[in-house]
Order: sequence, then C-alpha cells, then structure tokens
Amino acid sequence: MPIATINNVFKIGDGDTERYFGQIRTDILKEITQVFFFEFEPKNYCQQIGEIGEKKGYQRRAKPSRQRLFGNYLEAHGQNFVSPPIFLNGRDKWEFIPDSPNSKTGKIIVHEPANIIDGQHRAGGFIYAYEELNNTTFAEFVAFKGLTLDKEERVFNTINTTQKGVPPSLSANIQKEHWENRVAIKLNEDSSSPFVGVISRSGTMKNEHKFQLAAVAKNMIRTFSDDVFKNIELSDEERFDFVCEAWSLIKVKFPEEWEIDVPRKEMKYKLFELTGLIAWSVVFQRRLGTYFNTSSKHIDFNGLSIAIDKVVGLIDWDKDGDFKGLTGEVGGQKIAQKIMELMQRG
Repeated sequence: MPIATINNVFKIGDGDTERYFGQIRTDILKEITQVFFFEFEPKNYCQQIGEIGEKKGYQRRAKPSRQRLFGNYLEAHGQNFVSPPIFLNGRDKWEFIPDSPNSKTGKIIVHEPANIIDGQHRAGGFIYAYEELNNTTFAEFVAFKGLTLDKEERVFNTINTTQKGVPPSLSANIQKEHWENRVAIKLNEDSSSPFVGVISRSGTMKNEHKFQLAAVAKNMIRTFSDDVFKNIELSDEERFDFVCEAWSLIKVKFPEEWEIDVPRKEMKYKLFELTGLIAWSVVFQRRLGTYFNTSSKHIDFNGLSIAIDKVVGLIDWDKDGDFKGLTGEVGGQKIAQKIMELMQRG
C-alpha cells in the first residue's frame, strides 16, 4: 500500500540512470526516507535501517547537533535559504507515473522509503525543524529509480571522496573490491584476530579504537609487498591467517606493550598504535618472504619467532624513550630499522 505521493516530479534518463527531480514536503520526509546505516545513532532525526535483505548498511553515524544547526538556520532564513538536494535511491520502491504517455513530468507513488545516499544531516535538519520548530517547507531531492545496494554505496563513495568530509577509513570500508580492505575489516571483526574490535571503520576514533581501517589496509599492502608474494595467488583467508600468526607473536612476546585495554590517551608505549603498526609491517615486508615457501604457501613462523626473540627487551617502545617524538611513518621506519639490525645479529 502506498505511503505517500509526490507531485510535480521531473524524470530524466533511462535504465540504470533513470532519476527524478522534485520537492518533498518536510512533514512526510521522515516517513519516506531512511538512512542505511553502518553505525546507529539513537538521536538521529532520520529514520534508520541497518540491514536490507542480507546487505548491511554503510552510512556513518549522524551528528544530531549538525542536524539541529541546519534546522535552526533553516528556521532563521526561511524561503531565502537554498540547500543542495538530498540524493536518494528509490530502490525500485518509488513508482513514477507520467502526466501523459512518454511525458517527462508526473508524480511518484512511494511504496517504501528511499535510502538517503547523500544528505542525512540536511534531511535530519528538515525533520528537526518540522518536529520541534513547527516549520514545514520543501526539501529538494534527486532520486535514482533503482540502484543496487552495491551501486548505491559506490555512488555515495564517489560523491563524498570528491568533496571534503568523508574519512579514508569509511571509503576503505565501502571499497570491498580491494583485498587489503577486506582483510583489514576481517582483522577487526574475526574473534581470532589480535586486532578484533580496535579498528575504526568509519573514521571516528572511539575509546576502544587504536587504529584507522585505512591505515591497517595500507599496511596490509606493505606487509605483502615483497617480490616473493607478487606471483603467488593468496586468498583473503590466507593473508588473514598469516597476519594473525605474525601479530600474535608480537602480542605474546611484548605483553606489557600490547596495551589493548588501555585508553589511547593513557597509553605509555608506541607498539599498539600507528607507529608500531608501521614498524612491524615494514619488518614483515622485509622478513616474511624469507620464511615463505612458495610451493606449499606456508610461512615458517617458528623461524620468525626466533628472529623476533632477538628483539625482545632491546627495543625501547616507551613514548618518552629512545624514539620520543618520532611517530607515524618517520617513527615506524626508524624503529623498523633498529628491529632489522637486531634480527640480523648472529
């Protein structure tokens, strides 16, 4: 049963590019749109949904304060205020009825809510203004007729990576066609991973997070960039297992420095943060290939463990220690150089 009708709509394109332009009364905006979320925000003024079929959402958490700010600005400036349109995916649930055969103008019969691709803060601001300020106006929209949910994600990513605002980690979370992103996501989600639950996939660093997904993905590429891996076909599962094995050795051999339960601002060491991630990824880049058997696709982790033993107690991971002030790539490369020198001892 239809939930709303939108009149005075203009249609453009056909097939995958078919889309509609028009205005939505803000008193029905909440009912006919929804945010396909990756991170739920309980105070979001928009309607939210986390799964459609077997597909999980991708939109980051909204900031209700931004929605209210937009709504208050809208209230203050009224019809003199013009905002960018809200981009929607009708999911084939918005039915265009032409005014006459082959007409480009007509109305839309809304059967189910459209996904908000871009503009959840603007949409939330319109809804806030209606619900709490008694302000009813019109929100302009562009609605694709029926993008697949995968295509919808890519459109979101295209819109938001060609303008300022979307963190690289959120883009990495969406771009699952790249193996390094898939492996990094699995490292955060799989209970067998030494990194489970400590990687931010949205770009927002919460208390429990130690790493950004984009940084972990970048260092996955680094880890497997030795020439020995370039002509070998490795599955995501194999890469994941190798990384877990290697980092589990670090976790066991440096228990004090493995500050997984320590809040970021209280951490004393460089190991379980970006600097340490880079340092060991550089080391693995140079050493994993040494222990890799190309025939069996097996890594001699016993040999790697012996090499790491040469480092235990001889690297100062303290933030106020030997590498004080050296962070990120600079610090990671410096520490990696020292680790390699220690490993090469007889």
